[in-house]
This record gives sequence, structure tokens and C-alpha cells, in this order.
Amino acid sequence: MNLGKEIYGKIQGRKIEDFLEKIANNINDYVIVVWAGDGTILEFREIGDKILGYLPEQVEGKKWIDVFIDEKEKEEMEWVYRKLLNNEQVRYYVNPVKDVNGIKKIFLWYNSRIESSEDDEKVFISIGFSLDEIERLNKKIQRYEREFSKINEQSESLKFKISKQDLVLKQKDEIIKDYKSKIEFLAFFDELTKLPNKNSLIRWLNLRVSNVEKGNIYLIFLELRNLEKLNVMYGYDIVDELIVQISRKLEDILSKEDKLFKIGFDRFAIICKIESISEYIENLLAKLAVVYNINGNLIRVNYNIGATLIDDTNDSTTSILRKCDLALIKSKEKGLNEYEIFKPSLEVQTLKEGIIEKELRNGMDLNEFILLYQPIINLRNRQIYGLEVLLRWHYLKSVYISPLEFIPIAEKCGLIVDLGKIVLKQSVESAKVFNSYFNEEFVISVNISPRQFVDKEFITSIIEILENEKIKNLKLQFEITEKVAIENINYTIEVINQLKNYGITFALDDFGVDYSSLNYLRKLPIEAVKIDKSFVQEIENEETYFVVETIIRLCKKLGLKIVGEGVETENQYKILNQLGCDYVQGYFISKPLSFEEILIKLQNKEIFRGTDMVK
Repeated sequence: MNLGKEIYGKIQGRKIEDFLEKIANNINDYVIVVWAGDGTILEFREIGDKILGYLPEQVEGKKWIDVFIDEKEKEEMEWVYRKLLNNEQVRYYVNPVKDVNGIKKIFLWYNSRIESSEDDEKVFISIGFSLDEIERLNKKIQRYEREFSKINEQSESLKFKISKQDLVLKQKDEIIKDYKSKIEFLAFFDELTKLPNKNSLIRWLNLRVSNVEKGNIYLIFLELRNLEKLNVMYGYDIVDELIVQISRKLEDILSKEDKLFKIGFDRFAIICKIESISEYIENLLAKLAVVYNINGNLIRVNYNIGATLIDDTNDSTTSILRKCDLALIKSKEKGLNEYEIFKPSLEVQTLKEGIIEKELRNGMDLNEFILLYQPIINLRNRQIYGLEVLLRWHYLKSVYISPLEFIPIAEKCGLIVDLGKIVLKQSVESAKVFNSYFNEEFVISVNISPRQFVDKEFITSIIEILENEKIKNLKLQFEITEKVAIENINYTIEVINQLKNYGITFALDDFGVDYSSLNYLRKLPIEAVKIDKSFVQEIENEETYFVVETIIRLCKKLGLKIVGEGVETENQYKILNQLGCDYVQGYFISKPLSFEEILIKLQNKEIFRGTDMVK
């Protein structure tokens, strides 16, 4: 190697091989890099296994930083260069390097400077040890230490049985000891941001809880939302850099007294002493609401925050972390960029939800879930157009529990999909009976939950139930909310079109509450729109009247049927009729009735309010 030989010729009184033997003869696998002051690699050797895989000719004559160092680590490596060139000691440091396949590997580097006596040329030698190899050796040393402690004065005869290499390992473990300090750093600090990690937070809390100061000391969890999606959109390197920038932003925002931790892939923790925690958090969220420029990609991040007061010496670290987690979970239920401060009622609510979840599972096994049916009236002919199915929990066969109590919990714990199957199966079975009492227009209307709608087995489970029951002329109508419909509009359109083949139509429920966009209303292949009861119950108000009138006109133009929900008075009934609404339902017509109650009315040909006759 010509470039290396020119400089080696100027180095007097030292052989690199001898130098290396003194430093590294206790490690089987390592990398040797000899480089000039400008970063040019003069000589490259791999001893033992080819842990990086480069041939000398692939790297010699090139700059170290261009061959081994990833773009985002170059700044740190240049800092190391400057230190070494300025005669400052950087004897050991840990950093990732790329192997011949571009895969990052973590190395512990030992650095030493070699100077020429003639013209003060600077040459450096760096020896890199794979952390995996060092860990193996560290364990080996510990094993020998245990063995040596058991050997008595007669152990001299046994020393010959121990290899020379192992004895040298025992004598020269300074590199390993130094590595232990690096391991401790990695154990208590986040490798990406260099911030204290979750272990550091727990250690701090353990000390703090045992000797808690008086004052408003809070633990805050800050979660970055949807980082997984950003990974897919931009790649891991971009998201890693984004996290680093956010950590720097947080360091700029927080005071010197505040403590910042990186405790997970998408989560930071903050410990602060503050009088008004709400004001503190709102200020934090406001300052974080910026657009980050990562290599030309403009990225905005959403957050959620949970916080708890650290004020009880009897409170364990586990309890404090749990309280903060509960507050964070509650803030995520509110939506993006929201926060929640822990209060005891959150624990009560969590306990309550846990009990309800357990009883839900028992109730499903014991067939405690039943259906009620609310009539939907056709305002043109004043006959029953259909029945909306409403799920009720007949707990212990004695009391009815409102869906407002158990549906959100069923959504959370994933039971809503199984409940949906129960509803559909019972609805189809009841339709066998009801069909004989009504004309061809009659429909059974079933609410579909958001979780159920996006379930990968949604379509197949419905088809399986329909094919098993084999009901002729069955008309099912599924009700989905606006939010569910447009969250993935292409998926929604695909589902609706597939289920059309099985006689299933769709209605948009609670229309007017969320988006009410003419564009998506035009795109969706739905059959009906259900005006939310909040509009119906305020229809006597002039502004609300105008809104309802506009909705009805719009739907008429698009060829959609219109259902007015929540009709409770005769006047509401009459106004909707005058505005041209097609169908109505609500307590003015009838409260939800059991299967048996509906059947008795049909058999006795009883007239529902708002109808002339059943059939």
C-alpha cells in the first residue's frame, strides 16, 4: 500500500505489530484502521472473523468517514477527529459503523496517536471491538473469576491447563471494564437521543418516592402519535431524525430544573415542579405545534399528554407510572393533541371497565344479550317501512344495561365484533318471522360499529350467516356513521358494492353531526340518510329548520331516502312530513319493543301511532 508506506517510513522506533500485540492480543476478532490526520485510511485489517467484510483495497486510500459512517453520525465522528487532531484524549468511544452490506454494527474503538519524529506527521491507529465479542469475553472473565476464587494454593499446577490466551484475558481486562461503563450508559440512556431512558426514570422515581419533596412535582408522559405511519411514509431514518429534532425542541422548551427522559419509541417523560400543570401542558403543546423539516420533508406531529402529581410518599413507583399511563390513555380517547391530568375517578373508571369487560364475556356465554325493535314509518303510505334493531344487555336476566355503558368498553376490548355477530344472527332469525307480516319494502336495519366495519372478517362473517339461514326476500340495511364511511372511502365503497349482491343496503347514520360533505355523499353508493335526532328535536328552531330542509332537498336531488330519527312529538312528525321526509322513527311512533311485543302487535293488527294500519 503506497500511501501507507510513505508515512510508515517516517515513523521511527515503533512497529505497529508490536504495538497492537500489547493492546489487543486478548481479543479474537477486531478491526485495525490506521489513518492520516485528514481522515484517509492508510491500512485496514480484520483479525479473526470478518466482522465488517471489507477487503483492504476497498477502503484504503478513502476517507474513513465516507466508508464507515452513516450520514447522520458524521457530525459526531467529525467531532472525534477534531479532538484527536487537537491533541485531546478520546481514547475510547462507541459508535455504529457500516459493514460491507450497509448494515450498522456497534463498535467500541480504542484510539492512539503515532507521530513521526521528523516532520510531526500525524498518524492515528484505531482498534475496533464488536460489542457482541466484548460481551462474550466479559462473561468468560466473570466465569474465570468465579473459578479462581475456588482454587487454593495448589492451583499452580492447574494454571498450565488454562490457555495462554485466557490468562492474558484475565490480566488485561481494562478494555472490558471500560466497556462496562459504556454498557451502563446504554442501559440508562436512549441511544438515539442520548436522553435518560425509562430505567433512569424508574431509578429517579425510586429515589424520589422514598424522599419526596413537598411541592407540585408532576410526572408527564408525552406521546408522539402515529409514528408507525410516518415510518411507512418517510422511512425509519427520517423518523429517527424527526425524533431527535423533537427531543432537541423539548430541551429548548423545558427549564433547567425540568428533567427530560426518552422512555419508549414514541414516548417522552418529563418531571417538573410547577404551580399550574394545565397551563404548563397547554404551553408545551402550543410550542410543539411546529412543522419539522427533515431532509426536505415537511412533517407535522400530533401529541397526547398524561400527567400525575407526585405527592404521596406511600405511592410506589409502579403506582405513579400507572397513574400517568391512565391519564395518557384518557387523553387519547379525547382525540389528538389533548391532555389529561390524573384524578382518582380515573382509577375507579378503569376498575369499573375491567368488571364490565369480565361480565360482558360472561353475558355472551349466558345469552344475556337481546334485541329490541323500533318501528320506522313510511310517511307516504303511513305503513311500517322497517324495524331498527337495538342491542340491550339483560344482565343476570333481571336488569337492562344501557348500550352507552357497555358498547364503548366492548369497542375497547375487541368484543364488539363478536357482539355484532350476535346482533346479525338474531336479526336474521327474527326476519324469518316478520317477513310474513310486511310487504316487499320491509327492511331490518342494523347498526354496524366502527371496529366491526373494518374487521378483516366482516364481509365473510355476514355472508356465512346469510347462507346458513337461507331466507328468501330478506332485506337488511346496515347503518354506519359518516366518520366511519369516509375514514377510508375506497374501502367503504368496496364493502357496500360487495354486499349489494346479497340484498344488503347501507344508510348513513347520524347525518349532519360530523362531516356532511356533498362530495363524499355523492360518491357513496348508499340508499338512505338518517337525519340525526339532535336536528329533529330542535326542528322548531328557525335555523335548525333551515338545515333540515336543506338536507332533505339535497338528498332528494341525489336520489336518497331520508329518515328522521328521534321524533318525540306530533309537531316534529308533522314538520318532517311537510318538508318531504320519507320515513320517521322515535318514541312518538313507538318505544323500542321486544320480539314478543312486536309479534303480539302484528298478530292483533294493532296500529302504531302515525300509521293507518300495519298491513
